[in-house]
Amino acid sequence: MKITVIGTGNIGSKYNSASYMIDDDILIDMPNGMCKYLRKMDVDVEKVNHVLLTHFHGDHYFDVPFYLLLKVQADDKEANIYCDKKGSKKIKKLTELAFPFDIEEINDKVNPMYHSDKIFKIYDYIVHKYHVDHGPMKQSYGYVFEKEGKKVGFTGDTTICKEVEYMASICEYLICECTNIEGTNEHMGINYLTKLVEKYPGCKYLITHMNDKTRETLMKQKINNVTILKDGDILEI
Repeated sequence: MKITVIGTGNIGSKYNSASYMIDDDILIDMPNGMCKYLRKMDVDVEKVNHVLLTHFHGDHYFDVPFYLLLKVQADDKEANIYCDKKGSKKIKKLTELAFPFDIEEINDKVNPMYHSDKIFKIYDYIVHKYHVDHGPMKQSYGYVFEKEGKKVGFTGDTTICKEVEYMASICEYLICECTNIEGTNEHMGINYLTKLVEKYPGCKYLITHMNDKTRETLMKQKINNVTILKDGDILEI
């Protein structure tokens, strides 16, 4: 698995909004500015066919209309979007707001397929979707990709919860959010991360969705088994 780290920050950070690309064709989240980020990385976003959304906060899906508009002119118009059952209505409403005069062409020429299954397959990966605890945002998900017995997880935005613990217990690598220094009922903090690392030492933790003060603090602490991701990192797992 090749993972290109597109963004590692939260919305207030100087870093790109948290997002990742797997094997040049699968995106985890599509936040504000993502299409521009990918262009700067010489990636043709319209060639991407699979987009997994963790939840519907703007810094995780606001570039979906731009992606769909680019797909109109692409030779390959396949667009699969994985989200909750109400996701198609939210994306259609946002797309109509963003491009009111292009919505018919987008619907006619692209007609994206929406998937809300808990277990599904993308190429050779079996993907499991887990409901995580992101405070009042009730429909929030993490994903685990499995191939040949190896499991790699993405927590999405979440506080510590049984699903995150389960992901840590089964995954070899966990791309784990750590927004704050002190955890809240919506986000992980360094205190929660430390507990997770101590309880599940067999997992390697790759940290993302940080505010800038959290990043600075984590860099000073140098917690064993924890890697602080940067925008543009490329991981071969």
